[in-house]
Amino acid sequence: MLWSAVQVAVAVLSLTLFCPRASALSKPITGSNPNRRQVVHSTTTAAALTAIWLNPPPQPSYATTAPYLVDEYFQIPQTAPEFSRSYFPTLLPPIANRATYLHTLGRDMFALEQLLAFANVTASIRSTVVRLQSTGNLWVHSPQWPTGELCHLLDSLEGDVEHIVLPCNALEHKAPVGAFCKKYPNAKVWISPGQYGPFGACGQDVDFDETKTSKSMGYRVDGILGDAMEVPPSWLNEFDMALLYVDLPENAGPVSEVAFCHRPSKTLIATDAVVFIPPKAPPIFDTYFDANTIEEDTFWPRTVLQAVFLPLRIDPSGAYPGYIAIKNRLIRAPILRAFADARAPDAVREWVTKISRQSIFDRIVTSHFASPIAATPFDFASCFSYLNNGGGGGTSTFLPPIECQNWELLEGLNKVIADYNLGAPASFDYKKDCQ
Repeated sequence: MLWSAVQVAVAVLSLTLFCPRASALSKPITGSNPNRRQVVHSTTTAAALTAIWLNPPPQPSYATTAPYLVDEYFQIPQTAPEFSRSYFPTLLPPIANRATYLHTLGRDMFALEQLLAFANVTASIRSTVVRLQSTGNLWVHSPQWPTGELCHLLDSLEGDVEHIVLPCNALEHKAPVGAFCKKYPNAKVWISPGQYGPFGACGQDVDFDETKTSKSMGYRVDGILGDAMEVPPSWLNEFDMALLYVDLPENAGPVSEVAFCHRPSKTLIATDAVVFIPPKAPPIFDTYFDANTIEEDTFWPRTVLQAVFLPLRIDPSGAYPGYIAIKNRLIRAPILRAFADARAPDAVREWVTKISRQSIFDRIVTSHFASPIAATPFDFASCFSYLNNGGGGGTSTFLPPIECQNWELLEGLNKVIADYNLGAPASFDYKKDCQ
């Protein structure tokens, strides 16, 4: 999602194309969490995190009927800074101090979280790790840069890295995979279709050629994910899978994202499909910004708005209306509504329908902002309800009440793309009925 924002800026500034990417809640299932060897904790980091994290904000009043962050999100993560936080080259900063936080998500699932930044946009990025029931080994979704700290934390988990999954073609997810594969050469690698650009290229499932694709991607590829796979991966006995694939002729390349529902843990694993905006910056921001900066009242609202591409508009009370509209909510990021959904509403609608109808889950883990989120298939589909009535806006109780003024930045960028023929024009009014 961050790279989507970067691509928009590049499109406008250098006339290159922006390419968009893509009930009652049950109690969490208690899963075992044995470690192969003890994970080293940073005493200083733990102390700082304790002050922030042991007193989570109260659950919103709608917690029994609307998505909310579950207890696992507020647990103190594990760190191992003495194993090195440096990695070069990376696509985006940080370089010398790229921290990794290991979060235990329960249900035999984990998250490895890093931070990445571009200009005034900063965001967390998460790799989700699942211990497979069938083998006891690890399935790694969207691996991040393999610093010494990340590899140590990952190796501390019981089980070997058996499968590596690249779920989309957004560059911040794609760029680290080659380096990660070199650290775990025995793992099988599965990628979404339509990869292109500086970090490798591939076709769709029907065109898969292992030798050709592996050479093009720069690492061995065992399969391209999709409905027409001749030899599906063994782990599909535990997962449902849904592919979004859009290839518009005016765009620089295809857009793909694969969502996974891990049936044993009843967890939907998404990349950019949806996000949950927490009320404060996650602790990993402390590794990049000083305490005074983070404590500023405007820091987190501005950070969120810049990441999702809503304007930094302030009302007479000094608040940011765009931030208030989306905080503490599970949402489809506005930048993706305006650029992906506005150009391919039918494909996105079909994807969402498949996910919400074929899968049973009671929580969602995403690649950005905050996770895990207590949410059902109905909650997930509700984030896209603007696709069902030809518009969006704030009239639905399930959609964030984003005011018309707060869509102006994205509207302006869409106009630049149309005026200069930078890509496929928007064909869907994603903000209709806004107030």
